[in-house]
Parts: sequence; structure tokens; C-alpha cells
Amino acid sequence: MYGKTLGVVGFGRIGQAVARRARGFAMDVLYHSRTPKPEAEREMEAHAVPLPELLQRCDFVILCVPLTSATRHLIGPRELASMKAGAILINIARGPVVDEAALVVALRAGAIRGAGLDVFEEEPKVHPDLLGMRNVVLTPHIGSATEATRRKMAELACDGVLDLLAGVTPRNLVNPEARPAR
Repeated sequence: MYGKTLGVVGFGRIGQAVARRARGFAMDVLYHSRTPKPEAEREMEAHAVPLPELLQRCDFVILCVPLTSATRHLIGPRELASMKAGAILINIARGPVVDEAALVVALRAGAIRGAGLDVFEEEPKVHPDLLGMRNVVLTPHIGSATEATRRKMAELACDGVLDLLAGVTPRNLVNPEARPAR
């Protein structure tokens, strides 16, 4: 990883945390996000680029986006074909962000070098062709499974409910368009 180029798709809190760690490996960091993040760019020496450019230039691409209608199958046949042949795709976002059937085709064809999936398109099912591939690492979405993290997640959920009951928009609302009308 040292000195390679990391592409972060989704440069929110998690994407920025990943970028901070990448700097420890002297990685160049490119990112794609709905909104520019100039302060984070300066802090991490990251550069905003369009998604097609990110896919073409990066050795590692990590997906950190929420699942919305715009991000469902964000990575499909066209995107996988445009990635560097030696690239590794990592999905820590939500399973349906990646078209797993297209991923299988790309991996078999050598279009990309490998994949690391912490989430799956049809959880808890995993695409059966991914199971036996030697260039794929599959993990259950348990990176947050520490006691302290789970406690904080519960507190955030409670805070969100309290915000709603008080008529306030929850602080961690990802998709405000889904908020129920009063």
C-alpha cells in the first residue's frame, strides 16, 4: 500500500477517517463526494476528482457512501471496466452500492486485481461465485463491534428519536427526503 493511490468514494466522516489513515502509508488520496470538502482536502492533502477519473487513477478504491437511489449499483460493469487492472475495490458502505454479478465478471476477467467486501448486495446472502474466489476477502459487517462503539451507536439512535419527538431534525439524518411529514 505504501506510496500507492487511494480513491475514497464518499468523503464524509468515515471516508475522511480512512483518508487520515492512508496518509500514514504515504498514499496519495483522491476523493469523490457530492460536496467539496476544502478543509479536509488541506488537512489530508486529498484532491477531489470526478468518479470516472478516480476509478482510472487509483490502486485502491474504497466505498464509503450511504445507500440511496443515486448510489445503488454505483459500481457496475462500466465502472469496473474503467478501473486500473491492478486495482482493488473495497466496499464498507452498503452491499447494493456494488453490482456483485458485474464484480464477479470483472474479477474473473482480471479487469481488477481483487475485492474486499464487508457488506453484500443481498445480505445475508453472498453471491455464490464470490465465495470461492482467491482474490476476494469477505467479512461480516462487524468493524464496529466493539462494546464502546455499539454503546455510542445506541446513544446516537436514542438521540435521534428524542430529536424527532421534540420536532427537531435528527443530527445524523442521512436522507432528509425520507423524513415523515408532520
